[in-house]
Amino acid sequence: DTGDGSNCLRVQTGQMNIGRMGAFFMKISQTRDIRSANRLTIIKHILNKKHISRARISEETGLNKATVSTIVKEWMSLKLVEETTTGDSSGGRKPIILTLAARAGYCISVDMGVQSVKLILTDLNNEILLRRSFFIAEPAFACVYRQLYQEIDRIIKEIPPCPYGLIGISLAVRGIIDLDGVIRFIPKLGWHNIDIKSLLDQRYHVPVYIDNDGNLAASMESRLYPQYREMTVLSITDVISCGIITGGELVRGYLGFANAVGHHTVNIRETHQCSCGKYGCWEQYCSDQALLEEINRNRRTPLTDIDQFIDLIQKQDPDALNVLDHFIHNLAIGLSNIIFFMNSEMIILNSHLIHSLPYLMPEIMKDIVLPITHSQEILLSTLGSDAPILGASMQAIEAFFEILSMHG
Repeated sequence: DTGDGSNCLRVQTGQMNIGRMGAFFMKISQTRDIRSANRLTIIKHILNKKHISRARISEETGLNKATVSTIVKEWMSLKLVEETTTGDSSGGRKPIILTLAARAGYCISVDMGVQSVKLILTDLNNEILLRRSFFIAEPAFACVYRQLYQEIDRIIKEIPPCPYGLIGISLAVRGIIDLDGVIRFIPKLGWHNIDIKSLLDQRYHVPVYIDNDGNLAASMESRLYPQYREMTVLSITDVISCGIITGGELVRGYLGFANAVGHHTVNIRETHQCSCGKYGCWEQYCSDQALLEEINRNRRTPLTDIDQFIDLIQKQDPDALNVLDHFIHNLAIGLSNIIFFMNSEMIILNSHLIHSLPYLMPEIMKDIVLPITHSQEILLSTLGSDAPILGASMQAIEAFFEILSMHG
């Protein structure tokens, strides 16, 4: 200190300059973030609408026309947006319609069931171009993984030349997936702590995504009903899967296991153990596999798939009708519980059995006990068994666009 305060003055001035520079760089960062968000908003709007004009994008997103035009030009330079036919005019020039360059890249998605595995190849519009599947002959992970990568290898060979090639691999898994993408448990396959995401990443060197099939089905279904912010999506196959949306966001829970409603207890007196280790799980009474196990107890020739059971119902087989009555009763119990747990605006029910026998819905609704809410809207899914795998491919497509929005 010289006594004249000059050192102190210099320090204060330096701090002030550093503060201004920090604010300057923060402003640059915020500007980049806003621009990235706008880029993503526009490309997702084109993805969701399929065909749309610049003016309509501006109108629906609230972005000004100059911003929309500039960002569309950037996406066009990346060969991801194309101009197509002109649209209808409201008095001025006819608008030029924009669409995705859907064949600029492709995604492979996998629906990992407990008896079989489905694969699809989609373009950037999430249109299915190719389907493959295989039965799980041996449930050991090493065997299933070998079958899986062999099938993926075959699909990759069929991808035509394009600017971006394979943009990602996405998996819908009927089991418990943690927040790091590790398969913690698939009860019916006996898999524990499987990091299939890392294995696929090392083999194919493309982004790999993985989630529970219930979450992915819910994210896909919610696109069809954007007006609902509170929704539960229930899928009944060989297992029971669920996806829960509240406030417009998926509910994942502390470790990512929040949607395992198939293993909530509906019968405390059950003596037969569920594959998860508990007793009296909902899945033990209402999954397709549970129905087949029950009907086969009294049959010399066992049924092997749910379509055979549906055929018996249509023929008014007494044993099958009895099993069906138990199914309706237990399904109503579980749905009543979900209604009380979540108080959703909408429940989407995805079941091949109920799709095939739609007259069951009034019977199920009649058995649902709602002394508090008195009503609940429950709809059948229009996506059917493709809901999880389409949700998986959409996850990869949106992630691809998000990466390019930040760095493209």
